[in-house]
Amino acid sequence: MSRRTVIVLAAALVVLLALALVGQRRGTTPSRADGVLLPNLEASLGDIERVTIVKANGETVATLERRPEGWVVADKHGYAANTTKLRQALTALAEAKIVEQKTANPELYDRLGVEDVSDADAAGLSVAFTAPGVTLPTVILGNAEGSSYRYVRRAGEAQSFLVDRNPDVPRAATQWVDAQIIDVRGDRVREVTITHPDGEVVRISKDSPELANFTVADIPQGRELSYPGVANVIGNALRELNLEDVEPKPEAPPENAAIVEYRTFDGLVVRVTGAESDDASWITLEASVDPEAAAASAPDGADGAEASADAESAENAGGADGSEAGADGSAAASSDEARPDPSAEAARINARVGSWRYKIAGYQYDQMTRRMADLLKPPPAA
Repeated sequence: MSRRTVIVLAAALVVLLALALVGQRRGTTPSRADGVLLPNLEASLGDIERVTIVKANGETVATLERRPEGWVVADKHGYAANTTKLRQALTALAEAKIVEQKTANPELYDRLGVEDVSDADAAGLSVAFTAPGVTLPTVILGNAEGSSYRYVRRAGEAQSFLVDRNPDVPRAATQWVDAQIIDVRGDRVREVTITHPDGEVVRISKDSPELANFTVADIPQGRELSYPGVANVIGNALRELNLEDVEPKPEAPPENAAIVEYRTFDGLVVRVTGAESDDASWITLEASVDPEAAAASAPDGADGAEASADAESAENAGGADGSEAGADGSAAASSDEARPDPSAEAARINARVGSWRYKIAGYQYDQMTRRMADLLKPPPAA
């Protein structure tokens, strides 16, 4: 082979390598100069008024709306939305950057889960945004790639992408609501009275918050508890109690309802009315105050006005939306200096739960409606 031939072949090889590099770069270059999937979304986050999530066959998963009282899930009768989950999802979408261009062939969309959601077999979800004065593209979220990446496509465009975010976008309306109903710590609870529809009454109590176990009243003669702390699950049943579903409170309570009344050492009273129907457990709640217990638990020298002021200060410290104070504002610090005013706490609870009834997990309903037989060892053999 002549020297001239070698030079020509080497030059051709260089050209081929250069072309390959250019082709590779074209395959991975984002379609936008800044590489952001939704360039206008971040600047519009504070103006968004509605977010609509749709799944296969064009079925709406959830419509989240910003109303004067805050974000709500319209599909759940306007119940309060989980603003943390919504904020995290919107932020992830706003920050998502294109890692790689993928297919623009509609016949291959199903491999990435980015087919149009009007398709009955669509695997992805579409997320649409409504904000005044700006048009934001609807994005179709396809399959995840690992834990941090996701395939996406802007609706109406052929090109699909891999982005560097994997937003958590639930597929059911109930997963968008603020799930926590109430949060009353077990060490606050002084007494619980369960009144079953057949007249059986179970009562448990503590003489002081420091005691580990609740005492069960009226144990039948010759019987004994299964173990010393068997009743503690009843006293702790309102701790971070979450919903499985929610709907407007019916005008009349259910027939054959069980009534469970919780009384705390600091004067809060929570009355739970519940019943089981079609293998589902539904409850309503109402809060009030025991004035004597509230007065007895107040710090020496503190009157009602001071306690209320302390409660207001603790609530304001939680931020404009009260997010640091817990779902019902009851998670204030337990020290005397920050002791919540039970009247204000009861008002907050009623404002939150008074118009609703909640479906809760069956095991949680069972815990708060125990019968005496559930707490005792089997009777001795005859």
